[in-house]
This record gives sequence, structure tokens and C-alpha cells, in this order.
Amino acid sequence: MSDAHYASELIQDSFPTGAGRKAQAAIGEAFEALKRLERALPAEVLRNRQRSWTERRVKAIWFCEARRIDHYEIQDLTAVAVEEARIERQRLKARELRLEAFLAAHQEGEIGPDGEQEGRGTGGLDLPGNGGTFAAEDEDQTHWGM
Repeated sequence: MSDAHYASELIQDSFPTGAGRKAQAAIGEAFEALKRLERALPAEVLRNRQRSWTERRVKAIWFCEARRIDHYEIQDLTAVAVEEARIERQRLKARELRLEAFLAAHQEGEIGPDGEQEGRGTGGLDLPGNGGTFAAEDEDQTHWGM
């Protein structure tokens, strides 16, 4: 695999496209991340580089149009990929915690051994009122829903 293909794969894995994000948006996000990284570098390091990051350069790498990739570009892309992986990991952990809380809240409403719903349930959400029906409270309703 050439350096250009490796760099392209690295940037596309870090900023994937999908239904909610097109290639141009992903390229823009990659460019912003690379510029943030570049601004944090010491001035001496920046003087030793041949060029700074531009959106045109990121686009050329994205589409494998770059003829050559410098070592510092691979280093920057790797650093940005690591940072994006950290962010994604934080998002996944937060989502996992939300899903665990959701499941814990809804496990209270499981069906009990007698076939009746226990705890918080969803019964009666389709009709207004506290009983879920317009029938009299003292009326026999055991045959309903069969």
C-alpha cells in the first residue's frame, strides 16, 4: 500500500461518510482537526515543514490524488485519528450508560409470574384518564382485551 493510499484510508476511517455526512463535510471536519493540531505545534516545527495544511491538500489526500505524502503529514493524520478515536470512545461510553439506564428503568415493567405487568408499564397510554378506559371503575373489565 502506498503512502497516499495509507493516508487516504487513515483520514476516511477517522472521518467516515454516511447518511448524515457527505464527503465534503467529512473533509471539512478533517481539515479543521488538522488545523487545530497545527496551531498547537511550536513555531520551530512549523518552520521545518514544507507546507501547512489546506483544505485542498486534505481533499487531495481524501481522494488519493496526492502524488506524495510527507512524513509529518502521516504523523498529523495519525494524531488526529487517535484523537477522533478517543472522542468516539467517549461517545460510545456515554451511549452505553444511557442505554443501561433505559434498560434498568424498563426492566421494572416486565411481566410477572401471574401474567400481569409489574412496575412501570405502558398500559393505558392510548386513552386519557388514570385508568386508561372510560368504563366505570366498579365494572368487571377482565374480559376486555381478549
